[in-house]
Amino acid sequence: MNRVAVLTLGIVLLFCSHELLAQHGGHGGGRGGAPRGTGTGGTADSSLQDFNHALAVQATPDQVSQFQTLAKSTAAARKQAQDLLQLAAKADRTADFSRQTTALKDALEDAQGGNKYFVKSFSKSQKSGLKELTKKLEKADSEVAKQRKALDQQLGRTKGESVAIAGTADKLEKALTEFQTQQLSLGKEMGIEIPAS
Repeated sequence: MNRVAVLTLGIVLLFCSHELLAQHGGHGGGRGGAPRGTGTGGTADSSLQDFNHALAVQATPDQVSQFQTLAKSTAAARKQAQDLLQLAAKADRTADFSRQTTALKDALEDAQGGNKYFVKSFSKSQKSGLKELTKKLEKADSEVAKQRKALDQQLGRTKGESVAIAGTADKLEKALTEFQTQQLSLGKEMGIEIPAS
């Protein structure tokens, strides 16, 4: 949802909730002049809370741009991990293997660095409203870092076995998939339009 649509929705919700309250209060009947409960107040309050939350966590234009770059970096890192996995299955892989691992490390740096930079850009209300999603994203990022370290250790051995490297590359790709899933959830919650992949 873009910012204009969110604001329009909020204005409509505020107008409707005031109209409902005015109508409800105007027909106050009941003993002692107290208005009778109709059970609709909870829905209006919930809608207003949802609207306020959406406004509090709404991405700024700079954050939208950062996020789009971040999403591309993460997708590139996943692709590099998949390519390394396929390459590890081949018998003759020396020159290509070195190039592929360098490309993967660069892609991981871009994705993880971009992620940290993006989360640092959050306002106080975004930090508060996105706390749970940010925790999940940090956990996924931590798993990527763990698998990256394991891959570095595998590659550091003089006779790194293809099977072991392939297994570690597979775990890294799975960790990147979860990392990407958490990023996209966070972006969606911030109102960032996620392009279909």
